[in-house]
Amino acid sequence: MRPFYPHPQQPGTYTFDGIALCESIRLPPCSCIDCQTGFYLEQEQYVDARSLLESYTKDIHESRKYLSDRLKTRADLLMSRWRKFSQDKRQALLTEVAPDLEISPWINIRYSYTLESKLIHNRSLRRRRQLLAPWLNVHVLKTHPAVLYALLHYRTAYPPQDWAAFDCRQLTFSWAAGWFDVDYYKKCVVMYGPQYGELVDWEEATAHRADILGFPRARLVLEAQAFILTTLRSIVDKILDGVDDSLPARTEKWLELTANAAFKRTGEVEFWSPYTNQAFSAPPLLDIDYLISLAKTRLEATGDHLWHLQCDPAYMRRHIKTQSRKSIFKVADENETASHFAFEIYVEILGHYWWHWIETECRNVADLHRRFRDSIYPGHPLPPRYDRAVGALELILVNQVIYRANILHNTVPYCPGFSQHWTLNRHSDLPPGYAKLQRKDKNNTMEAFEKDPLDWCLLQLPGKPDEQTHYDHQMLFAFLQNHLSHCPSKEKARVDEALYKDLSELSTCHEMLVAVRLSRPQNKARHINEVVASDADRDRQAWKMMRHNEPPRAPAQKDLERCGKRLLGDFYANPPSGPKNSEWVRKSRAHRTALEAFWSSMREIVKKYFTGPIFTPEEVDSLLEIISANKTPEYIDAVRSEEDKILAEIKNNNEIEPALRQLSLDDSTSKAKRELQTPREKIKSRPESSSVQPTAAPITPDLTQSGESSLKNNDPILVTERSLNIFGYMFPETAEESGKTVVWDDFVHAICEVGFTARNNGGSAVLFESIDGGKIVFHKPHPVAKIDSVMLRSMGKRMAKWFGWNRDRFVLTNNGNA
Repeated sequence: MRPFYPHPQQPGTYTFDGIALCESIRLPPCSCIDCQTGFYLEQEQYVDARSLLESYTKDIHESRKYLSDRLKTRADLLMSRWRKFSQDKRQALLTEVAPDLEISPWINIRYSYTLESKLIHNRSLRRRRQLLAPWLNVHVLKTHPAVLYALLHYRTAYPPQDWAAFDCRQLTFSWAAGWFDVDYYKKCVVMYGPQYGELVDWEEATAHRADILGFPRARLVLEAQAFILTTLRSIVDKILDGVDDSLPARTEKWLELTANAAFKRTGEVEFWSPYTNQAFSAPPLLDIDYLISLAKTRLEATGDHLWHLQCDPAYMRRHIKTQSRKSIFKVADENETASHFAFEIYVEILGHYWWHWIETECRNVADLHRRFRDSIYPGHPLPPRYDRAVGALELILVNQVIYRANILHNTVPYCPGFSQHWTLNRHSDLPPGYAKLQRKDKNNTMEAFEKDPLDWCLLQLPGKPDEQTHYDHQMLFAFLQNHLSHCPSKEKARVDEALYKDLSELSTCHEMLVAVRLSRPQNKARHINEVVASDADRDRQAWKMMRHNEPPRAPAQKDLERCGKRLLGDFYANPPSGPKNSEWVRKSRAHRTALEAFWSSMREIVKKYFTGPIFTPEEVDSLLEIISANKTPEYIDAVRSEEDKILAEIKNNNEIEPALRQLSLDDSTSKAKRELQTPREKIKSRPESSSVQPTAAPITPDLTQSGESSLKNNDPILVTERSLNIFGYMFPETAEESGKTVVWDDFVHAICEVGFTARNNGGSAVLFESIDGGKIVFHKPHPVAKIDSVMLRSMGKRMAKWFGWNRDRFVLTNNGNA
């Protein structure tokens, strides 16, 4: 930079000319964060901006047209040749025709730890181009053929202005770190429509909608797009070198591939996630229906999880066993352990509520979008009500990213796979119930990144999303996914099931936040105080919660201890065991009674938290529905059916005895007792608009209410023999079937065989979507991709609930093959 020059006596450091520095300072036309990211605060030099932009836009349009023309005639041949090349041959081709491409991925991470990043006078054009498109490298292109296919398809199918927001966002870290030499010009550049790339004067409203961008930053966006497209052109030219252009066009396989609107890597059964593979997916256009589906599937998944924790003792025992592996329990006493377990479940309950409130905010945006859609387009101000609704949604999402990142930050040190980096000790100078947690080594270093990349990544993820010098969450999740897909099983095992779910929740929130922030025209940023004071927003439950939790509140420690002791002492420590006889039935009932007592205490804690002047009694009752599954007639009938089945088995084995007859559920005393437990009013299976959607639905759901999928009928489903066995294990009839496990990929193939598609949805979450729109999320088992019997049965119950599945619906095809 002009005012700075290498220090003559201190190599590697810089000094500056004070007068030159003062003269170089050029304040942005506006002090808001959006305008500051378009201009640097100091002047490089004036350039012929118009000629520079015209050169970039010419390269962009010419290269895009050339690629489109080649794909229209030679796409199949290109696919065939690239697929047949070995990885070494692909790398040789790429390095020959695109020498400026970085060889390895994650350049932003590696470059930030190098001395080169600090040596301003040593910057090169090659390094600049690598930083302009940090996701583009030889490794990613050579490893999976589908990456090049996707890149060619999406960069030609969509105009450069549709990619502008994404390409600009990829520059954020390098821009904030000062890695680019930029040229100053006071004007702005149009970032939408036919005028894309033209110079205009700065105008406040247009700049705040991101319809225009300051020249210094906009120039980098166009330069990046020109580099990407010219590089692709060179690659295609080399692959198709020597092709006889007189041959007829061949594009059938290309059209078939691109018709799916999704791609997958070699050896993977699920389509890749657009969130962690945005550069190789369609550009990020705001699809509010997709955001609703993300929130809804998470709502249903967390609700089903809570339902199983209440109604399935085996599922709850499995959950406790998973959570008990944390290192914190090595130093915690009985009361602290009980309190911790209760608090963990309490946090999961709040997490479920937040997914409902996020869905409500999304639906509010969707309703206003439908109302004003004819007035929403680039270059035009957003309708005020719609603008405020999107701003409220953005504010909820950014706070949820911060909240869930804090959960991750507080979880990782106690996970067995990462406890070696931490010390956890009690000290006499600490208050009762506290232990000192201390990091043994530094994490934010190149050594930490190379030595333990998994630990490095998890410690970077809790960073706040608005800190531009923090590694982007989207990139970190892509790094994490790539690392776990290639590392040994021992390394994968460090991320346990609970931690993987926390990562999935965080990635989904951030995916939604990015989608909102990249939408154009851009909404105005809102402040929480302004939203909670707004009559149009303050009565939605998310904003009631914001007001209710100010200052932050937490359940009383003694209530958590009492609740947790019921879970660990009365329930977990005394499972039914031995042969299934009268004694087993007695223990099973006592076991369920203990679980019901825990949830009764948890309802009191949640009720106490929400009771106050902000939430109405009706709203509090509605919130409690999701954790009142054991009070529903459906639960009681399911338990009764299960016990009747066990009693019938005992009777068939001639083990019936007088004491057992007294346990018969047909006995009038037992029946009367159960009827007394049934609440006066049936718990709603579907809430009103102000209610949290209860997922404590009937074992056999009311299929007419959900409207999720036409698969919810009694028509038989034809499957192969392998799939028939898998679905049988989900709905077991024998003890042998109840103990079966299933390989994850086999499960995915079976689900896809009956009309679903599978797409990675962030973290361990995989989204399954039926051919007619029904969606459900399952978590891929980790570290071993095998579904255990408890989870397999719970997945069967979820499919029964949302899609009306049962064992009898699956029928073997005539020849047993697909």
